[in-house]
Amino acid sequence: MTTYSAVDVLFKGETQTMVKNFGRAKLSDFFGDWVIYRNLEPMDKRLPGLKTAAYRMGLAGDRIPRKLERDYAKAALWFGEEAQRLRGVTAPIQEILFIGDTLLSDGTAYRNMRTLSGLAGTCFIGSEKAAQDPAVEIDEKDNVYAANRWSALSSWVQWALDSGLQLNARTLVIVDIDKTALGAKGRNDQVIDKARLDGIYRTMNSVLGEDFDQRAFEQAYSELNRAPYHFLTEDNQDYLAYICLVLNTGLIQFDEVLQEVKKKSLDNFEQFLRWVDSRMMQPSIGEAFRQVHEAVTASVRIGDPTPFKRFRREEFISTVAHMGNLSDNSSVTDLLKNEITLTEEVCELSEWLRERKCLQLCLSDKPDEASRPNPRSSDNLLALHKTETHRVGASIRAALDNLR
Repeated sequence: MTTYSAVDVLFKGETQTMVKNFGRAKLSDFFGDWVIYRNLEPMDKRLPGLKTAAYRMGLAGDRIPRKLERDYAKAALWFGEEAQRLRGVTAPIQEILFIGDTLLSDGTAYRNMRTLSGLAGTCFIGSEKAAQDPAVEIDEKDNVYAANRWSALSSWVQWALDSGLQLNARTLVIVDIDKTALGAKGRNDQVIDKARLDGIYRTMNSVLGEDFDQRAFEQAYSELNRAPYHFLTEDNQDYLAYICLVLNTGLIQFDEVLQEVKKKSLDNFEQFLRWVDSRMMQPSIGEAFRQVHEAVTASVRIGDPTPFKRFRREEFISTVAHMGNLSDNSSVTDLLKNEITLTEEVCELSEWLRERKCLQLCLSDKPDEASRPNPRSSDNLLALHKTETHRVGASIRAALDNLR
């Protein structure tokens, strides 16, 4: 891993600009329906999804793989090849660009794609850290370029070109959605987190009513939403929200969980579900909670990574409520604090790559239930990629045009 300062690579040949509001747009303005959420069922119905094409993807069964798994990379590569065919390009894909915000999940997905395909490529990992001097870290073995400014995307592209990548019709570009294209990490991602919590609170209120103890919930959520408990939660917000719901009912006490963890007698989420099962005969258990428990248990048994669908649907409603919700004359500070915004640098790069005929797909591990409306709902809401919001960031278009 090599670390570079701004003098070495970042903003080379460009002027650092202020974060601004660039008006309104939708993710689909840049990617159309080439958008695929967690269930691996593309929004563009011309492109077959996991349910009908798992065998052709080289996957065993129809279990939905998560982003860290090699099977996820297999599916992503297959989607790229199929999309290339659908858009009428006969030349096979020869290189991969990957844009994300998390070195572990996005970086691993990219590395798996490179390993499985043998293709050339590079990955950009962005996380705005405005209080720090601009800097990048480059893993030259895998061509992973991690930067503390989203505007470093233009310098990453220059670096990619200098490294011999062509960025043309044979280039597959994978763009993450949550905290990358929407709600840029380090700049605007706290609004995504707020929307998720709002969804959790709406769920808790609907299930527990006046018995919901928000303070106790926040205590449990804050403690369990940490790496030492990933063996139990699997870093899955559905699992975490359900566990905190159970604790809020009093069916299992928070201290009991901590004791079992300390004794190492609680090993995984399915064991927690069995623990809940053993106490479901208590007369204080309400019908709303019983329905949630049965739905979560059934989903876990069939390998569904999004078992707490009631929570995720509330999260979706809360998320779209935080998109495009402020007026056009709102300050940038207010937009970044209170609205989930499109990342301007990603938007401009997407426009530039489209001009070079690159194939661009949005792939997200965000659950479909938290990304698109419930088909049985009458709310008339649009999927996240079809929902308009403000474009906020620093313009990199001039820097990109200088690379021609």
